Amino acid sequence: MYDQSVQIGRRPRRAPYRSGRDRQSRGGQVQVRFAQLLICLALFLAVFLGKGLFPQKLGQMGEDILALIGTDLDIPKALSNLGESLMEGDSLLADLGAFCVEVFGPAPQESAPPEEVSLPPVQPGAVLTAELEFLSGKSGETAAHYADFSRFGMEVRKPEPEPEPEQPAEEAEAPEPPPAVPAAGTVVMYSDYSGDPLPSSYTMDQVSLGELETMTPVMGRLTSGYGYRDHPISGKYFFHGGVDIGGQTGDAIAAFASGVVEYTGKNDSYGLYLQIDHGNGVKSFYAHCSKIVVTKGQTVAMGDKVAELGSTGTSTGPHLHLELKYNKMHLNPAYYVEFLEG
Repeated sequence: MYDQSVQIGRRPRRAPYRSGRDRQSRGGQVQVRFAQLLICLALFLAVFLGKGLFPQKLGQMGEDILALIGTDLDIPKALSNLGESLMEGDSLLADLGAFCVEVFGPAPQESAPPEEVSLPPVQPGAVLTAELEFLSGKSGETAAHYADFSRFGMEVRKPEPEPEPEQPAEEAEAPEPPPAVPAAGTVVMYSDYSGDPLPSSYTMDQVSLGELETMTPVMGRLTSGYGYRDHPISGKYFFHGGVDIGGQTGDAIAAFASGVVEYTGKNDSYGLYLQIDHGNGVKSFYAHCSKIVVTKGQTVAMGDKVAELGSTGTSTGPHLHLELKYNKMHLNPAYYVEFLEG
């Protein structure tokens, strides 16, 4: 008799549930294995037929086939790699390799990543500033006037002016040294005298007195010059060896230059007179004085009072008769003293 309780308490077995994703995955694996089997068969035939023709490739092909069968790799990529290796062989293997490369495509070549190059950060403001400097020459202000980059938060740098080359400091011009004073007795100006022959020891040329400092003994008018003349009293024509300077009786007569009183005296022609030796061959003679205030051998300085103006001796009025000499050569006093005009 059939035991229904047992049948009722026992559940029927069901097939395990498989999701659609599992079914697709299993089907894909089957397809991969099937494709691997077909390819291996084709490669086996190629190896069998090529045995003896290219034995050097058998070892390499065996390794490639084992790697292909035991690995779940990308089939097109694996076959493409295998085809490229077979293309290195002889005719049959080369044809089979070319077929694999053509069908499955060449294996992508992995290129080495480019080396990273460290570059300095680009400053847009600096680039624009450089461009403006190039376009505007040395004037960045003109470019900035037409391109106001302050709107973009950029600052246009004004180019710094190029430093001007330093000019060598001009050497201070040394003051020109004063002209050398000709030595005493040197002719500094030749006279164009063309009159009567000059007496011995008289000259019309201007002769240097060296570095001797001089002054005018009496400031007055020139009443009679140096040279030939008619004497105002005797009327004789003879050479006047000095100059006559008019003035008032008692006017002070100063020493022409520093020196030593060589002598003093008195006679009918010159009246009261004196002579001073200034050294270096230069001497001065004073005549027609009303008074002598120095003595023989006395040292005097330029400008010291040595006598008073008068009209002693052969004279028509108060005046100073002044003579200058260099080594007994009579000189024209007009070259060395001044006169009042009129």
